[in-house]
Amino acid sequence: MKYRYFFWDFDGTLYDTYGRITRAAANALGELGVKVTAEEVYPVAKRSLFTVCAKWTEPLGCPYAEFMDIYHRYSEMEGAESIRPYPGALDALRAAIAGGGKNYLYTHRSASVFHWLEYDGIADLFADKITTLDGFPSKPAPDALNYLVSRHGLTLSECLMVGDRDIDLDAAKNAHMACALFDPDDFYPDYDTPWRFRTMEELKNALMEQD
Repeated sequence: MKYRYFFWDFDGTLYDTYGRITRAAANALGELGVKVTAEEVYPVAKRSLFTVCAKWTEPLGCPYAEFMDIYHRYSEMEGAESIRPYPGALDALRAAIAGGGKNYLYTHRSASVFHWLEYDGIADLFADKITTLDGFPSKPAPDALNYLVSRHGLTLSECLMVGDRDIDLDAAKNAHMACALFDPDDFYPDYDTPWRFRTMEELKNALMEQD
């Protein structure tokens, strides 16, 4: 196995959450008088919800915190089936461990991530987890990755960050760590990365084959 230590993003990487995110954002915007579809919101939300606010609600005088309050109300109306692991994601996590490796979670989510990991019974597949509750600067800052590498005494050349956005991979590059892009919708066709995958099965087969 070329890499032993895998650092995973949550939203859009391990878990398919963008349907839930874009529906909740579109509904929140509709409540504020902005009529857009979830499909129109998607490419903006793929960047961040802060970008959604900057594009549509700040011009109306609605600050980010107010928009997020409304967004969370709509998000919580969605059922558990609106946040599910991507096909093959759990197999990839288990394959990393079976090959002698370890998984680490690095997400901009807060405590909600623990609920979903427990819901699917996979919390113990991660050796450590970093969320916004830990107070690190947001991606693409490398601070959280640097912390995990140092805390666990990892060999940097054996570390790889898997994410679905440029900021995930930029954080890895800033930490001098290898990176892989999970891009099922071909959202970043021109992003410079040695590893690019559209399915988790492809990722597992390429990166987690046992020697």
